[in-house]
Amino acid sequence: MEFIKPFFEGKSIFKQILFLILFLMAGAIIFSGLGELIAYAVYHTMDMYEASSPAGYARIVQAFSSLGMFLAPALLFAYCQDKQWWNYELANRKPHYLLTNVTLVLSIVLLPLVAILDQWNSAIRLPESMAGIQQWMDSMEEQAESLMTLMTFEHNNLTLVVNLLVLALIPALGEEFLFRGTIQNAMHRWTGKPHLAIWVTAFIFSAIHFQFAGFIPRMLLGAYLGYLFYWSKSIWLPVMAHCLHNALTVLVSFTLQGRGILVDEIKFTDIHGSTTMVITCAVVAAMSIVFMWRTQKELNA
Repeated sequence: MEFIKPFFEGKSIFKQILFLILFLMAGAIIFSGLGELIAYAVYHTMDMYEASSPAGYARIVQAFSSLGMFLAPALLFAYCQDKQWWNYELANRKPHYLLTNVTLVLSIVLLPLVAILDQWNSAIRLPESMAGIQQWMDSMEEQAESLMTLMTFEHNNLTLVVNLLVLALIPALGEEFLFRGTIQNAMHRWTGKPHLAIWVTAFIFSAIHFQFAGFIPRMLLGAYLGYLFYWSKSIWLPVMAHCLHNALTVLVSFTLQGRGILVDEIKFTDIHGSTTMVITCAVVAAMSIVFMWRTQKELNA
């Protein structure tokens, strides 16, 4: 059927954006409903908190929601663009081993930097005149934290493995294929301005999570992932970095809970040696990013 033209051929950018929004809405509704049905089949209730395992119920719904809202729309958009599921996303290309190795280092040293930025961002409050918006933002944060606590509270190896799948691997795949592989890639082609595409996509990436206490560090992480995609010309490098960041966060939480320490009760600045750690990590991160930038220039020359 090679004679059939791609669905988006001849369609304006505006129409393509509308279709992407439609794909996102349809995917979210269909897959969330499918997740609820599977959770019902397993737990025989439509109320998460009445299930024998509310955490298990939440993991099923979370996994399907991530697949439906992020990965499925990205793949469908890619196929409509040029009738290829993989090439458009640059998923048929492996990142250079030097970029991969540096990303492994960055995945570790960025954690303390994100933690300190997150703590600073959480302390920002809106003026009294915007109390209603602040209350809504706080409510969204509480819901997200409550769900995360529910899914990570159980402390056993099986739960850890499932959480790594649901909270690290699936979101990394879905979000990177949508934000970097689809939105950033499309914006780059439409505007011809890669840096604009990276930062606008990073802003959208952070905003769509509706967790405003971590908006700034999440946007910076989004930009970092965007540059990994732009420099490596492969979607797998930001997927790996995203997955590692989420996985390390889950592992840190798991380790601390094993010692009876709740992550939400810890302030990073209260940890002994935190200032030295942040400075060291910032220096290593800066050197790593400069090395990666120079390496990709040589590779792409």
